[in-house]
Amino acid sequence: MTVILIILGIAVIVLIIWALNNQVQKQDKGELNSLLEKIHKEIFPNGKQDIDEGTKELLRILNYSIDEKTAQNIFVKSSSICYITSMNGSFSKERLKQHLAPYALKYFDDYTINQFYNYLLSKNKRANELNKWFEITRQFSETSNPKGTDKDEMPEGYGEFGLEITNPIPTSSIPDSYFYLDSLRTKNGEEVTYKRIGSMKAPNIKHPIDAYRIFANGKQIATIYICPYNKKNSTKAPNGFKIV
Repeated sequence: MTVILIILGIAVIVLIIWALNNQVQKQDKGELNSLLEKIHKEIFPNGKQDIDEGTKELLRILNYSIDEKTAQNIFVKSSSICYITSMNGSFSKERLKQHLAPYALKYFDDYTINQFYNYLLSKNKRANELNKWFEITRQFSETSNPKGTDKDEMPEGYGEFGLEITNPIPTSSIPDSYFYLDSLRTKNGEEVTYKRIGSMKAPNIKHPIDAYRIFANGKQIATIYICPYNKKNSTKAPNGFKIV
């Protein structure tokens, strides 16, 4: 009898724990759904009307070469990427192509990618405003730094590219430095995060240099040096990294 009571007691405890966990999971799921609904509302303020309009425009851009369901899937996913990446200023044509590559890039060419990108920007106020601001900073950088390089490496640099302060990576503005860092991956393809250390000087570089700690899988793996006073972003990656 005692053994039966113990077994029943354990069963009751297990059921109570299961019920509590289920309640927490439901609460978490409810909060997540609420957040997703809020984001969806910001991306598509008019709901189905916006989605239908975007789907029709994408079908037009692609000359009706895909079916409506596929077009809707591409439009909704791409709109979400545009919204999310615009928060840190990293939405670009290259970022859109990177998003489409696994499942839909085959439907596009350079011309239709450009059309779709511009349409997504026109429908995303946040991304559009940020993009305009970044373009202004690029233009300002080009005009205010006429002696900045348009090469992948600074001609006066020496030492290991990007990893020594005497050979910083050239970019065309501080926002473009973030674009560069956001496109950086380890040689194995791992995403990296970064933290700005501060502004520094090198004996051979005229302008200030920004230093960033680079992390992968939570561990610091390098310190990278960037000079954001040039005519373009470098397309070269430091040793141990690649650009995507």
